[in-house]
Formats: sequence, structure tokens, C-alpha cells
Amino acid sequence: METGREEAAPTFPTWRRRLEQAKESELPDEIARFTQVLKAVGTPMIDGSAVHFVYYDPDARQVAATGEFNQWERRGTPLLPLGNTGIFYRTMDFQGPVRVEYKLIVDGDWVTDPFCPNNIDNGIGEKNSYFVVGDLRDPPELEVSASVPRGRVQEFEFESEVLHNRRRVYVYMPANYQEQLNDGFPVLYVHDGGEYLTRARLPTILDNLIHNQEIPPLLAVMVDPVDRLREYSANEEYARFTETELIPHIDKTYRTLARREGRGVIGASLGGLISTYLGLSRPHLFSKVGGQSSALFLLDGERGSSLVNDLLKRFGVSRSPWGNAKGLAALVAELRTPIAFYFDVGKYEPQFIPAHQRLVPLLEAQGCPCLYQELIGGHNWTSWRAHLKDLLTFLWGEAETVAHGSVSKDRDNAEPAAREAAALSAEVDRRFVRFFNGWEMFFRDSARASAWSPAVESIHESNRVIFRIALPGVDPRAMGLLLLGHQLILKGVRTTGQATIDGDSFPPEQAMEWFDLSLPVPEGTSAELVTACYSDGRLEITVPAPPGIVVRRIPIEVK
Repeated sequence: METGREEAAPTFPTWRRRLEQAKESELPDEIARFTQVLKAVGTPMIDGSAVHFVYYDPDARQVAATGEFNQWERRGTPLLPLGNTGIFYRTMDFQGPVRVEYKLIVDGDWVTDPFCPNNIDNGIGEKNSYFVVGDLRDPPELEVSASVPRGRVQEFEFESEVLHNRRRVYVYMPANYQEQLNDGFPVLYVHDGGEYLTRARLPTILDNLIHNQEIPPLLAVMVDPVDRLREYSANEEYARFTETELIPHIDKTYRTLARREGRGVIGASLGGLISTYLGLSRPHLFSKVGGQSSALFLLDGERGSSLVNDLLKRFGVSRSPWGNAKGLAALVAELRTPIAFYFDVGKYEPQFIPAHQRLVPLLEAQGCPCLYQELIGGHNWTSWRAHLKDLLTFLWGEAETVAHGSVSKDRDNAEPAAREAAALSAEVDRRFVRFFNGWEMFFRDSARASAWSPAVESIHESNRVIFRIALPGVDPRAMGLLLLGHQLILKGVRTTGQATIDGDSFPPEQAMEWFDLSLPVPEGTSAELVTACYSDGRLEITVPAPPGIVVRRIPIEVK
């Protein structure tokens, strides 16, 4: 007879079974053992992607969990009582790597999870509990290194006649600020400045990126709000303060590149909204805008929605804070000077996503370079600071030589121009590769990795090679093609037939898998000479080839 094996680290399903099957006389001891386990291992109990929220209180009547996974819903997601044990539980699935903040709602009171060892005051909702699924670490640019020269931060109080108030301003100056006396430095204006200074560790990130020559040396003017909701809600008085008082003071006090090409503005949440508004309403001031989890829906035709009304009620606001400010679409339509825009938004704040998806195509249609990322994250500083490198390198990396005044002023000199173009191309390629390598993150919830490879036919005609790739079940909008060195890399997602995963069947619309394919191309192939055309389930790629090249067909097994 086969005997059962006791788990070295019992999982929640095991404990749940033990508690459900325990005799009445044994139940108090089993509950006591389980609560000791909770104190030792902490909650939630995590098993792979399964996250088990567990709470114990014999006097509690109703328990729920709320957090980034349900947009901090007021009533929360109910935890289920486990019989009469006083234990409440709920299992949710989170595909990592991800870090999620949450609270428990116990009989109407919002509390941190008493068994959770991870608590953080992240500036959003006071102190929250949090958990991590998968291997999630802070990126290296957040760490101070003894080998990296450090800039310094100067603080001062700034009084506004326009707004009739005073606020704290922090100015980051790069390590070489005192040495390069003849240079004008680009300036990055940062909303919620004290938060970016401390919670986002912006000076450390700037030190590292500047030292690694990923961005030019620049100044960061980090500005605190006084009345955040009013000032950051597309407020024209605040915009006038920025234009007529703050920027002139900075340009007068510091060695700045005092023109639009040398200025950018960024912020998070409402700070991202006011940054976007400043860029669109004053393109003569700013050439770069960055927003993280920007509250664009407040200026995107949703001003009367229940979501917005609920948000205003939470802040005790009885009337619209943005007055007669124009909507985003109207501002974009009036834009005559292109601006570079970076936006990111988290998967766990879906109410922020639609406005971004509407705005970015409008900006691109106006010739504005845009990088928009939907990330596995939430509405918090941990997520925002982890992607500041993406923001800074997109907005500033490609402008290094121009912004910092190191380009030759001889416009007839073709050699420096060629070097600049090559450097720009390499920088764009580097950022695109980083994005492209994370392709599967976009399909993490609905698609699985696949060993499937498309069937490829290669034809040599004169001085070109044609690759014909059969792509059954592939939407051309869900694939991308990249030239990287001597390889053409194709990545995408296909819809398969009936799928069976862990014994469960899924209909075709849920049976998706991502794939990739690499094709060798001749050395020195230029992306401008490669063409790709999709039609009737087949992708045809034409690549120039030197005379005399020998092409042999290699069969690809299709599983």
C-alpha cells in the first residue's frame, strides 16, 4: 500500500484540505499550526503564478482584498470564509515577474496584511502591503556606484506672483557642471520633484546614464506642487507660472541650453497629464515630453465619466478643476511643431490605457516621435523608477550631440553629419532591440511560447533573395520584423486550433502562442533596401544579395 508523503513546505491547497478534513476536536490545533506557518512564511502564499491571499480573524465577518489588480476598488475582491475556522482566502493568478501592492478590507476598514512581511510607503495610498511573483529586481541604474562621479542637488524656495504661493525646487547639476563652463546644458523639468528626487532616485539614475554616455549631461529641475490636483489638471495659471516665471529664472541662474530643443518636461499620474498639456499647449518651450501612468483620461473627453467623478469625490473636489482647458485631440490638431513623447502605463491600471491608445496615433500622425509601453506593473514609484532609463534614453539619448553643443557648426562639412547619422542609427537600433526582445510580454496573459516555426521558401533571383514565409493563423498586426546584424528576426503571435493546457481545453480565440524566426542575410545589408509584404497568409521578404551568392533551401519542420 502506497503511503502519502508529507510536503516539506506545505502549500495553501494542502493546508486548506487539512483544515476542511480535520475533525472538530482537531480543528483548533490545526488552525494554531496554520497560523504559525503564516507567521513564518508570510502572506500571500505564492506557488508559481498562484497567489493565495489568506487572513485570520475569528471575529471578522467580511474580508476583501483591494489593490493594483482591481484598481483599488472600494469594495475589493471578497475573500472566502474557510468554514468556521476564522480563516478567509482568495486565490488569484499573476504572471510574473511582477510586483503588486494591496490592502485588505476587514469589515469596512482598510488595513495592511498582518502576515505580510513586505510593507512600503510608496506615496500612493499611504503604507501598502506588497508581494512579488518571479525574479523582479531593481535595474542597475538605481544603484549608487563608487566609480561613477556624482552630481549635486541644490534646493531653494521659489515664490510665484502668478500663483501667489511658494514651493520647493530641487536642481540636479551633473558632475561636470563646474568644469564645462562654456557649455549650455539641456534642462529636464520634473513634476512631483521631491518624489522623483527620493522615491524614484532620479539623481542616481542621471549619474549612471550620463557616466555611461547613454544621455548627455543635463540639468533636472524637480518642482514640488502646492495644490497638486488643481495645478496639475491642465491649469492655465500653472502653465503661465512655468512659462513666465520658472523657466526664465532657471535660464538666468544656470547655464542652460535656453531653447525648446534643450528642454523636456516629465511627470507621473497627474504630473504626466500636466507635462503633456504643457508640451502640447506650449510647443515653443518644450521639444520632449515624458509621462508615466499619465492621467490623460481627465483631458480626453472623459471629463464627465463616472471614473472621473469618482476620482474627484475621493479628493473632495466639488467642481471641475480644469475649467475650459482644451481636450488632447484639439491640442494635437493645432500642433505645428513635432514633439517627442514617451509614455508608459501599467497593466494593473487599465483605466489609464484607452486614453493613451487614442492619443499616440494622433501624435504620430502629426509627425511626433513616440514610444508607448504597456508594462507589467501598477501605479507606483517602484514601477515608474524602473523605467526611467527607457524614458530618458528615448527622449535624450538621440539628441546628445545636438543638445550639448558638440556638433560642428560647419553645415557644409559632410563627414561630421555622417558620423552623427550613424550614431543616431545605432541609438535607435539599441532601443528598438530592447523593446523587440520583450515582445512576448505583450502576450503574457493570452499566449504561450511555442516550438512552432513557420515554413520558409527561399528563391534567388539575379541580385536578390526572396524569402516566402507561410504564416497560418497569424495576424500581420501581431508580428514584427527586425534587421539585427546579419539576421532578420521575425516575431509574432499566431492563433492555433483547439488548445489543451494542463488538461483544460480552450477555444481557438484563447489558443495563442508566440513564435520567432531568424533568417541569415548578407553582411552589410541595409534595412532601407529590405522590403516586406504580407498577403493571404504569407509574408514575402526581399533582400539584396551580391552577385554569385549561392542559396540553398533548408527544410523547416512544422509541428
